[in-house]
Amino acid sequence: MKTWLKEVPDVSSLLALRRVSTGSSCSIALLLLIVCPLVARGADTDVYQLNVNPYHPVTDQLSMFGNFGCYENSDYSKYRFGWPGLIYRVEPWLQLWGGLDSYYTANDNSADTLELRPFAGAKFFYHNSAKILLYNFTRYEYRAIENADTHDWNNYSRIRSRFGLEAPLTSRVRAWEAKTFYLLADVEPFYRFDKDEWDPVRARGGLGYILNDRVRIEFIYTAEFSRSSPDSSLQYANNTFELNFKIALEKGILGRLFNPGD
Repeated sequence: MKTWLKEVPDVSSLLALRRVSTGSSCSIALLLLIVCPLVARGADTDVYQLNVNPYHPVTDQLSMFGNFGCYENSDYSKYRFGWPGLIYRVEPWLQLWGGLDSYYTANDNSADTLELRPFAGAKFFYHNSAKILLYNFTRYEYRAIENADTHDWNNYSRIRSRFGLEAPLTSRVRAWEAKTFYLLADVEPFYRFDKDEWDPVRARGGLGYILNDRVRIEFIYTAEFSRSSPDSSLQYANNTFELNFKIALEKGILGRLFNPGD
């Protein structure tokens, strides 16, 4: 089975280390995502990932973010540089996203590759009296991949749409307060225009804990389903266990960034 690396900026996490087998203007707030090594099963090779994702509010409506990471296994080393990234809050229920992710992969047994991945999308939120956050994050990505030996480029477009929820595991009165747990779940299908098919599909579930208004901890499990050939159906491919730490330098910024309008 193929090894899967989680590739897309994920607003739900800020600092993560994974092991994979198959307010006011100019306010300073930095969110860090740290990942700790955990075991994931379903592939022949383990991949260790470390990602750091800083976020900084520029104005009440505009935030900037980056995605920086490294991925290691026995066959390659992969480095991620995602900058700049922008989030614009149009309404409490709508954010616009855009940015550029870059990946450089140093392969031991084949040519190195460089990938440029610009993306743009929208994230929709639905708030309710039960204080359950429902959202959809749909974005378009253009993937351009260069072979470092031949300098040939391969490119294709895809759309990915994540349908998710975050639900407090406590009374409505204490929802999203310190010392409480919450549930995370989502499903994300990918549509590839070059193949005219949905591939892959990822399903995720996890548990979060609000330590205080500056720190959240999440444990997340992700399963991926993909096609082995164009005519085959989606089949289980691999999974990932992930530990995220969300750390804010500014009080209350986590809620404003990840639960806007709450």
